[in-house]
Parts: sequence; C-alpha cells; structure tokens
Amino acid sequence: MVAMFSSGIPPELVVSILANDRFFSPYEAYMKRIKVLVSGYRFKFQSATNRVSRIVNVAPFKEFLIRFGQAVAFGDNMESYLSREVDVALSEYSANMMRKLESMNNFLAIFGTLNSSLVFLMADVTIISILYSAGEDLLRLVFLSVVVVAGSMGVFMYSLYKPETYVVHSRMENYVSLLAVMVSILASFIGGSFEAVVASGVALLGLGLFFRVRENRINAVERHYVLFIRYFTRNYSVIGNLREAMYSVLRGELGSLRPFVMRTLRRLEMGVNKDKVLALLGEESGSVLIKMMNKVVTTTITLGGKVREVGEMLSKVGDSILSVRARREQNGRAFESTMYALQAASAGVSAALISITGILDNLFQLPSVSSVFAFTPLNIAGVERLLLTLLVTLSYTNGLGISVAYGRSLHVSLYFIGVLLLISGITFHVALLLTGRIFSALYSNGIVTPGP
Repeated sequence: MVAMFSSGIPPELVVSILANDRFFSPYEAYMKRIKVLVSGYRFKFQSATNRVSRIVNVAPFKEFLIRFGQAVAFGDNMESYLSREVDVALSEYSANMMRKLESMNNFLAIFGTLNSSLVFLMADVTIISILYSAGEDLLRLVFLSVVVVAGSMGVFMYSLYKPETYVVHSRMENYVSLLAVMVSILASFIGGSFEAVVASGVALLGLGLFFRVRENRINAVERHYVLFIRYFTRNYSVIGNLREAMYSVLRGELGSLRPFVMRTLRRLEMGVNKDKVLALLGEESGSVLIKMMNKVVTTTITLGGKVREVGEMLSKVGDSILSVRARREQNGRAFESTMYALQAASAGVSAALISITGILDNLFQLPSVSSVFAFTPLNIAGVERLLLTLLVTLSYTNGLGISVAYGRSLHVSLYFIGVLLLISGITFHVALLLTGRIFSALYSNGIVTPGP
C-alpha cells in the first residue's frame, strides 16, 4: 500500500488492486468487500471500512482498517500515514515476539522436565506391578496415559508457539514427509525392536537433513537479500534502469544471492518482462519473505513510485524479522542440546529398568520366595516393547519441541526426530547390554539362582 500510494494513485484504485490480487490471501477478500461497498453501493470510504472491520477476526488488521478509513476520510498524506503504520507494526511485532520467546522458553523448560519425568513414572509403575501384584493391565493403562499426555503436550506446544511459515514447500515434499513419518511410526511401533527404531531414525535423519540444509541456505539468501534490496533500490532511484541497477549491485558482496541475481540479469538481457523477472527471483528462492518483498518492489517500479523510500522501508522490515529469527535460533540451540541429553538419560534408565525387572522377576520365582510372598510375574519382553515405544513417542514430541524452539518448519523437525530416534535406539541397546552383563555377575557368583 505504501508502494502504491507513493506513486500517487487514489485509495479506491489501491483497494481495487489489492482486491484482485490473490497473493495477499486471505486479506484480499476483505478488500474486495470494501471495493464492492464503495464502487457498487456508493458507500463512503470510512463507512465501508468500518462495516467490513466488523467481520474481521485478526485484531491488528481490524484496527488498521478503522484507522485507514479515517485517514482517507480526513485527507491525510497516505504515504506518511502508512509509513507510521509500518513503524508501529514493527514495534508491536518485535515486542510481541520477545514476550512470546520468553514465554516459550519457560514452557519448553517445563516441557522437557515433564517428558523426562514420564519415563521415571513408567519405571515406578513397573516396579509396583511386580511388588504389589498389580499385573500388566496397570502397566498398559499407565503407558497409554503417558503417551496421551506426551502427545497432547506436543500438539499444544506447537499450536501455541507455531513458527512463522517462511519457506515454500512443494506438494510432493509434503507427501514424501508424511509418508516417511507414517512408515517410521509403523516400523517403530509394530517392529518393537531397537533395530527398527534405529532404521527409522536413519531414514528420518536423511530426509530431515535435506530440508534443514535447504532452509539454512534460504536463511542465508534472505540475509543477503535484505542488503541487496537496500542498495538495489538506491541505485535504481538514481539510474532508473533495472538491468543497470542490478549490475551496479553485483559489484558488492551478495553471497548466496549472487546466482539468483545473475539469472535475473540473463533474463533481462533476453527481453523477459521485468515484472516476471522479479517474480521468478522470489519463486526460485523458495522464501516467502523474498516473494513478499519482490511483490512490493515490482509494484513500486511498475507504478512509478518512490523506489528508494520503499526499499529503505523493506530493509527495515527485513532486519526486524531476521533479528527475531536469530534470537530464536539461539534458544533452539540451547534447548536442542538439553533434549538430546534428557533423551539419552531416559533411554539409559529404561534399559536399566528392564534388567532390574528381569532380576526381580527371577528372584520372586524362586521356591523359597514364592512360597512366602505372592508376586505377579511380568512379561519382560512386553515391558521392553512398551518402554521402547514410549521412547519413540518422546522422540517425536521432543523433536517437534526442538523445531518449535528453532522456529523451523515441520519438515525440519524430521531431522531432530531422526537424531532422537538414533539416540534412543542406540543408547537403549548399549545400556541394556551393559546392565545385563553387570547383573549377570549376580548369577555367576551364586547370589541369585535363576528360577525354573
């Protein structure tokens, strides 16, 4: 809107352009309503915006529409007014995100503690099932409760602190990711062995690594693009030629953005339309942020607006968004290392519990003990399967938590889930072997005689 008003077009035309552009979905639907009321039913501009604002559910946009209608009615300088709106929106965005990050840090600390406590709860219930003849029914019931609690916490955390979408994924990538998750869950839960868990971890780690490397590359492109847009718009405001302005920017350091700019220049030299060229730059980058900025720059150039002022504003917006992401990255690194340590500890405790449960089960089957006390024997293989399934569940919820802490997409969470599955499977197997050898010394020394 700043770009269009800087070219001197009237508010009615601005609303009409926005109403016909699906790029701004779902906001173009509200602009279309304003357009119909103003041009079709001859409403005053302020009355139309006030009426439409009543059905808007997004509070900041609702308030903006009311102020926008008043500014048009009072004859304000729309470019200056919208520039102030951008500054206010950036301040509110930064303040809200900082509060959200602080809240998320507190929640993640509780989330990690709770998930590690669930394993110890299962350990306590397993021992109680032997000592107090509770049987395997109680163990299964507690296992289901623990899985439901862990899954609910993961869904609640994601819905509350869902990261912003800034990477464009194709439909095929979504289908492949969903298929990989379904196969991994089936293999881990149905297989019920550490081999299946490790194999699922390797598969998800490989797929998640692809998405993580891709998003890291897009992050680097976005950082360079913010600098590019600042210097490009300055040069264009002086030169007035798109191709020459881009050649001037190439003299500086563009990093990972340089191949995209070179491709854009080749298209311009081949006579491709400049609007299409800038649009392709955004689409090929795979970044939502770059697509939005390109849309604004293209509009400014096409309508003959103030390119330099709009470019400075875009770079300021980009700097604010990227600074928040950098802060979230720091939080993600701290939480990631913590969750890896907790997952390894949980897997070790689970493996030690299997060995202890086996010792107790053999001990309580001795004739001298069973004749005095009545204990309920447990299916050790079934207990091992339940604990391994619990570790798989915690791997998914903790991996999702790490992705949320980083502010990454669900596709990148596959990487963290894969790492956690590998940690769980390998640690569980190694700890089971070590504790089994330690407790086997009790048999060799005659301290415990295996039951029949």
